[in-house]
Amino acid sequence: MRYLKERVFVALAVFTTIPWLISFFIGIKYVPHVEAFVAGIAVVGAAFLLSWAAETAEMDVPRSLSLAVVALLAVLPEYAVDMYFAWMAGKVGGDYIHYAAANMTGANRLLLGVGWSLVAFVAMLKMRRKEISLDEGIRLEFFILLVASLYCFLIPLRGKILLIDSVVLIFLYALYVKLALKAPREEFEPAGVPAYFCNLPTRKRRVSVVILMLYAALIIFISVEAFAEGLIKTAENFGIDEFLMVQWIAPLASESPEFIVAMYLVRKLRVTAGINALVSSKVNQWTLLIGCLVIVYSIALAYPSDLPLDARQREEVLLTAAQSLLGVAIIIDLRLSFYEAALLLFLFLLQFVYQGVEMRLFLSFLYLAIAVPIILRNLKEVKKSYEFVRTLARR
Repeated sequence: MRYLKERVFVALAVFTTIPWLISFFIGIKYVPHVEAFVAGIAVVGAAFLLSWAAETAEMDVPRSLSLAVVALLAVLPEYAVDMYFAWMAGKVGGDYIHYAAANMTGANRLLLGVGWSLVAFVAMLKMRRKEISLDEGIRLEFFILLVASLYCFLIPLRGKILLIDSVVLIFLYALYVKLALKAPREEFEPAGVPAYFCNLPTRKRRVSVVILMLYAALIIFISVEAFAEGLIKTAENFGIDEFLMVQWIAPLASESPEFIVAMYLVRKLRVTAGINALVSSKVNQWTLLIGCLVIVYSIALAYPSDLPLDARQREEVLLTAAQSLLGVAIIIDLRLSFYEAALLLFLFLLQFVYQGVEMRLFLSFLYLAIAVPIILRNLKEVKKSYEFVRTLARR
């Protein structure tokens, strides 16, 4: 039967959401770790459905709109979790303020440290090379990420995320979207589950996309609180650092579809498309996500306010900014080697050897010590990226 595997994947994704859907509307209560698992699996399933629907929508939605909206839908699960923590930080205060920063920094570092590395390894294995080359089009993402990374070093210095930071970072994201609309893009080539949906009759395809998006949004909406609170209570019950649970386990669930989509593209030898998907997500989360935290926090408080950071969060943001700068430095020449990918993964894993202020500061310095000389040595590449962005802006 044609597209049997793809139909099975859709059925499995829907199936993972059913237990929590039933539990929520019937009112079944679980112990915290079970609740976190059941709700978390539902978030993962919904994230896959949303990702497939978003990609399929590119067949019917104008390219300009798809770049601005569809790409944002793909990261909705991650935003939902972090926005919940920001909202509760404004309503309840306390540790929720820490959790908002924890989830944001964890998602960003996981995406770059693990996502970029593993996708690069798979690409090199498929191509039987020790280095992959990226297309010129990725210079836009590179330049925006460079500017955002440099700007975000101001946040730990001030000890808070200011409302003006929100304005600047959201402006950077808006600029990125505006320029992306003018950039040359790959032709839409659906693969996997989206290919199955794209082969349906037009009316049936469009109805399917709308239903999947609405259903996925519903599941995320009813699951995110239980998932987030379940993680916190599970950490309390088992004596685990709640900050670490929120920082790493929550992003694993919400980021998983992005990793798998990128892996799928690379396996089809669409290397730049796979890497670009993760770089674009990094740009999205390092600009719009941080900017939205302050806005949601202020709305919850019912008055404008900056988002305060304690010493631990300042160190986490500094470490995340330093890692982002190294990521920029590594792709500055539009090449990614085996050793560079291994370095990103190794430094990411090193932070788990010892959880302490000394390690966070040491790693931040190490990231910077490696990144800055590379960028200075490749200032011509930075200039090329700047000229590429200027050219797009003039179109």
